[in-house]
Amino acid sequence: MASQVRRLFYFIFLGYNIYMEARTQKQLFIGLIFVLILGGIGFGIYSGFVANVSCTDGIKNGQEEGLDCGILACGKSCEPAIMPIEIISSQFLKIGEGDYDFVAQVFNPNTSFGASRVEFSLGSSLGSFYILPGQTKWLVLTALKIGGEVGDLKLVIKNAQWEKLDMPDNAVNFVLRRKDYRIAQASPSGQGSELDAILFNNSNYDFDKIDVAVILFDDTGNIIGVGKTDVRTFIAKSERGFNVAWPFALPGNVARQDVEASTNLFENSNYIKSYGSQEKFQKFY
Repeated sequence: MASQVRRLFYFIFLGYNIYMEARTQKQLFIGLIFVLILGGIGFGIYSGFVANVSCTDGIKNGQEEGLDCGILACGKSCEPAIMPIEIISSQFLKIGEGDYDFVAQVFNPNTSFGASRVEFSLGSSLGSFYILPGQTKWLVLTALKIGGEVGDLKLVIKNAQWEKLDMPDNAVNFVLRRKDYRIAQASPSGQGSELDAILFNNSNYDFDKIDVAVILFDDTGNIIGVGKTDVRTFIAKSERGFNVAWPFALPGNVARQDVEASTNLFENSNYIKSYGSQEKFQKFY
């Protein structure tokens, strides 16, 4: 009888231990789930706070692909790096005692961004020009008064007002329909020359101002003369004529005349754009 009682107590004790172990395991499991849930909520709040701070701190950090940008870190892609405007060539042309013309060819290597205003210096002279995305253009300055030597004077780009511009190819197209270069016998010196030309606005847009640069080359491809003018109120699908004159003798025979026509697509008063909003920022270098 005593052995049966002991056996009964043994099974009761064993069952109690099994019950307590199962209960403890259940409590531990529930506690673990609770900790994981709280940890996930806390991590989400922390990650959101850190990402927001990181993407506005002006520093490339964390998983950012660039400065405060990157799909993974900030949810937005990075803009391509803006490259500086390149000066391909530059040249002074003496047209009189202390009088010079100047020409430079500049290139914008950025295919999405142009500059509505590029400020430059040339000795003591200051000026500005615009340049479109991916454009190579002539910069022409005329009748510069320079007292000393021009050998040490360099064209220096000071800053550029960059703007993003997305346009279809050939949305703006100016076609040179005709050009006629000839010696101008009626010039004051009797040694001048002039160029008459006709431009066609082969686009669907009206422009208030078109800038025209003319570059004269000799037989060997050297620049021997430059000039510039502008065409006002250029209506779409219309022709306009212009004239550029050189009232002085050029240092060689003119074998080729290059005519470059361009317009400032960033100037609201000149051309009202229909390609959405613009992104603007200024970069100094």
